[in-house]
Amino acid sequence: MAEEVSAGLLSKFKGSLIGALVGDCLGAPFELKGKVSPKVLEKYINNLLNKGSKQIISYTDDTSMTLSIANSLVENGKVDPKDLAQKFVTEYLKPEYRCYGLHVVRVFQALKETDFEDVFLPAKAQFNGSGSYGNGAAMRIAPIALFGCQETDEFLKDAVERCSKVTHTHPDGYNGAILQCFAVHAALKSDSSKDLDPVDFLTQLENRMKNIETNKSAAPFCESLKKIKDIYLKNQEDISATEIAEYLGNGETAPRSVPTALYSFLRGMKPIPHFKCSNPFVRTIYFAISVAGDTDTIACMAGSIAGAYYGVEIIPEKLYKCCEAVDQVSKVAELLYAQDCQSNVGGK
Repeated sequence: MAEEVSAGLLSKFKGSLIGALVGDCLGAPFELKGKVSPKVLEKYINNLLNKGSKQIISYTDDTSMTLSIANSLVENGKVDPKDLAQKFVTEYLKPEYRCYGLHVVRVFQALKETDFEDVFLPAKAQFNGSGSYGNGAAMRIAPIALFGCQETDEFLKDAVERCSKVTHTHPDGYNGAILQCFAVHAALKSDSSKDLDPVDFLTQLENRMKNIETNKSAAPFCESLKKIKDIYLKNQEDISATEIAEYLGNGETAPRSVPTALYSFLRGMKPIPHFKCSNPFVRTIYFAISVAGDTDTIACMAGSIAGAYYGVEIIPEKLYKCCEAVDQVSKVAELLYAQDCQSNVGGK
C-alpha cells in the first residue's frame, strides 16, 4: 500500500521509533513460546485494532535501550559510550521487569562495579574474549539511523560500532546492528509514494554491507541478503513464516534475526494469505511475530524499518495507544528530528 504523498521526514522519524515500540510490545507475549498459531495471532491483532486494549502493554529491554540511546544522542549531540553505558545501567536497575538477557545483565553488573572505568571491557571479556553476537545491539539501533539521517555510511558505521560495543563486541553482533541501521536509513530515504523494488532495495543494502563484511568467507549478512533477494528473483514471495524461520532464522543471534526482520518489512508490502488486512505496517508486524522465536525483537526491528518507510500515519492509533511510553517515544523522535535539522545548518 503506497501513500499518494510520500511521508515527511518528521513522520518517518516518529514512525521508526513508534513502529519499533509497537513491534516490541505486540511481539513480547509470543516470545520463545514455540510455533505461533496464525488464528491466535490474527485474533490478538484484530482485537487490538477493533477494541484497543484495556491495559497498557509493557515494553521490554528493546525499547528501554532504544530510549536510552535516543536520549543520549539528544543530550550529547554525539555517540557518548560512557553516557550510554550509564543510561543502560540506570534503566536496568529500575524496578520494572524488562526481560533483559543474562549476558547483558552481567555486563551491566561489571560496568557498575568498575564505576564505568572502561565501558568496553566487560563486553570484550564475554564468551572467552570473543564477545556477544546476539541481536541486542541491532534491536536498539534505530536512533542512530535517525541521528545520522544526512550522514555517510562511514559515519553510521562508526556511530553504530561505538554504540554496540558497550555490550556486543563480536563482529556479527555489531555488523548486525550496522545492517539494521542501514535498513532503517534506506527506508527513511525511500519515497513511500512509489512502489519499492525489493530486489533493488536489497542490492543497495548488499553493496553497503560488502564494505563492512570484507572477509567473504565470514559474511553472514551479505549471504542472507542474497538469500532474501533470491526469494524475489524466483517469485517465491508466498514462502511461509515457518519456512522463513528455517531459511533465515528466528533466534536471538544477530545473523539469525536481523535478516528476518528485514524480510518481514518487505513481505508486509503484499497481502498475506489467511490474514485479511490492507495495512502494510500491520502485515509487517503480523508476519514478524508469525516467524516465532525471538518475536519481540524481530517485530521491533521490522516495525522500525516499516515505520521509517511509511511514516507514523500508517500505524493504527489503536495499536500505538495501547503501548507503554508512546508519548515519550514520540517526543524523543521529535527532538532527534529537530537536532537533525540543526545539523544541516551547523554540522554535527
